[in-house]
Amino acid sequence: MISNQLINYSELRLASRVGKPRQWSGTDQRRGFQVTVLDADQEGQASTGFVPVRLVIVGTGGIGRLHAELAATIAEVELVGLCSLDDDAGALARSLSVPLVGDYHDVLEMEPEAVIVATPNDTHREIGGFFVGAGIGTLVEKPIAESIQAARELCDIAVAAGVPMLVGHHRRYNNRVQAAREFVSAKIGRLVATNTLVTMRKPDSYYHVEWRRREGAGPLLVNLIHEVDLLRAVCGEIESVQAASAKLGRDFDFDDTAVMLAHFAGGALGTLILSESTPSPWSWEASVSDGMGFHNAGQDHARFIGTEASLSFPSLTVWQYGADDPDPGWNSPLLASRLTVDQHSAYGQRPGPGAASPSRRRTPQNPYVEQLAHLARVVRGLEDPLVPGDEGLRSLAVVDAVILAARTCDIVRVDDLLT
Repeated sequence: MISNQLINYSELRLASRVGKPRQWSGTDQRRGFQVTVLDADQEGQASTGFVPVRLVIVGTGGIGRLHAELAATIAEVELVGLCSLDDDAGALARSLSVPLVGDYHDVLEMEPEAVIVATPNDTHREIGGFFVGAGIGTLVEKPIAESIQAARELCDIAVAAGVPMLVGHHRRYNNRVQAAREFVSAKIGRLVATNTLVTMRKPDSYYHVEWRRREGAGPLLVNLIHEVDLLRAVCGEIESVQAASAKLGRDFDFDDTAVMLAHFAGGALGTLILSESTPSPWSWEASVSDGMGFHNAGQDHARFIGTEASLSFPSLTVWQYGADDPDPGWNSPLLASRLTVDQHSAYGQRPGPGAASPSRRRTPQNPYVEQLAHLARVVRGLEDPLVPGDEGLRSLAVVDAVILAARTCDIVRVDDLLT
């Protein structure tokens, strides 16, 4: 067993290359997450025949770097190169012992089977379209593109090429999200309302990267789209929205504060407040802290409210009346309990024979790791994409509807933007 308090990605990558059976556990102290890889022999899957997928990361900003470092920790992928023009990309490539190119067209010479596109939003259509058009399984970071038209074009290219394309809505791989979805769909009664707070302060240094100050960035596309996708995953489709937004905290090319009222297909209503300019413990980043080194304040930031029970997230606290209460209501005591989280969740595995993934039963402590492993299994034809292109398109359309609703003060139907 290899066990370190600080991950040495080069050593771990070398161990993976030579196929050493291992159980490895370590902590990335800089980002603050735990990574665990179980030896395939210990899981009874030593003879699965799963061949690691050759992976290239395009873009080495914060999320691209994270993908690259985590790729060294799992057996499903072999990181074979990076593509970036960032000043520190060379140092990252050397630390991972992989080649670096600056032009994404040159990535094809690395013979990748899968590519992750982690570049600025307004380049996703061009770069993602190039790789899916070349027949390479591609994960495009969220948002899928900077506009509905660009996203639709990207999806059309993937369909025409018959190539799987995933969108990087990584929160869907979090086992707490899956537990919330199962509870809301089966045990909450009729969902009547949701309430979400997305309130945090991004440090000034976050905006030293020029593209993050442009109109195509900002919290509506960078942060709200995460929350919209989470709501869709747990509660079902959002049919229409009302919204208001304002520039209150920073003087960039976008509004930094917004309020959304969502109308769900099942009839429920949802409220959401977003601001990136306030000290607050109420956000996914401060309550889940799933791999990017955020401080965890230990507060719930979302609530799902039903006729039989209500659920606080991410603590998964269930509030309901006792089953033997003859007349449950506001005079009755509320009982609190916690959901048990499935530690071995699956993401759309296809039934039937096939080479299983060597770390298939890894405890999903970090959804980014699960997303990487899932990408490999999709490329090998073992699973269907958990978040295919059309799902990313739909979440983007909801965000565009919020932006339009805030500008016009009208109720905006999402389908009207997709037709």
